[in-house]
Amino acid sequence: MSAKAGGVREARRVLFTGPRQGEIERFSLPAPAPRQVLVRATRTLISAGSEVKGFRGVSSGGPTDYPRRPGYSFVGLVEQVGAAVTEVQPGDRVATQKGHASHALVDLSDQPIGKSGHRGPEYLQVVPAGLTDEQATFAALGSVAMHGLRKANIALDESVAVMGQGVVGQLTLQLAQLAGGRPAVGIDLVPDRLDAARANGADAVVNAATEDVIAEAQRITDGRGVDVGFECTNTPLTLPTLMQIAGLGGRIVIVGSLPGTVEISLYQEIQRKELTIIGAWQPRSPLLPHHTFPWTQSRNRLGILELIAAGRLKVDHLITDVAPAADAPAAFERMAHGPAEWLGVILDWER
Repeated sequence: MSAKAGGVREARRVLFTGPRQGEIERFSLPAPAPRQVLVRATRTLISAGSEVKGFRGVSSGGPTDYPRRPGYSFVGLVEQVGAAVTEVQPGDRVATQKGHASHALVDLSDQPIGKSGHRGPEYLQVVPAGLTDEQATFAALGSVAMHGLRKANIALDESVAVMGQGVVGQLTLQLAQLAGGRPAVGIDLVPDRLDAARANGADAVVNAATEDVIAEAQRITDGRGVDVGFECTNTPLTLPTLMQIAGLGGRIVIVGSLPGTVEISLYQEIQRKELTIIGAWQPRSPLLPHHTFPWTQSRNRLGILELIAAGRLKVDHLITDVAPAADAPAAFERMAHGPAEWLGVILDWER
């Protein structure tokens, strides 16, 4: 990024101009205001859920508007700080929720944040020592998994099934085990993703393309059914199966953003089994701690980074591609074709 007169700088970012139409857009950034921080990206992680759906023109919450600028898993170096910023200094390595771009301004003043109804500073976290930039990009998606886990309130020795073994599903499965869930079962259609779940230490995996999911869940749980099920796919079509494998009094947590509708049997699968269906949307986590729910967004993300640094949460084997940022449109197109052969896709803004 080059500087112009008056502190205006040129930068690059990913832009979707229409369904399956992506490009690298050049834009300008002003010098930081008193409570702003200018960050230069090193790596950003693509969300295979909301971002790829946005690229395809599919939305969980209604029509997809264009142009749109995707991304919320950004790691980089502080380049410049405003006069009133004391939290970070130039050279600090930080994680933030800015989009896929070479540079970003992070606003630390009190302000409305996104669609959540919260007010506060934008997220900016110094990355703990011992982490690679690639590992640090998992802070945001990891917090999605962690929020779902907190909503589930898993008790020691409860059986767990995670439907969908994308990045969020893989992280959810690991966190469920750390919370004491066992046996922990990963379910997917893609063999490579099931192999990754095994590498995570899953107690069992089920290939929904070749195995009877309901029969396998019964076998693995000795006929009791699953105590806690996590829906981590991008389709509502798997929800009925997750409800069918749940045991009496089971809990289903919807973590993935599910577009569309699905028909379910309220009497057979919810009422008679006394299931609890729980929605988990990470932006509902508070920005500031509350005595009834102290788990803020920043605390969850820091927790994810610390677990990775401690070696308790494994992400290296979830990274299947590190592509030059200039190849972002091609990376999104590849991901839009389906989940085979990729899992975690990272953009490298240094080449």
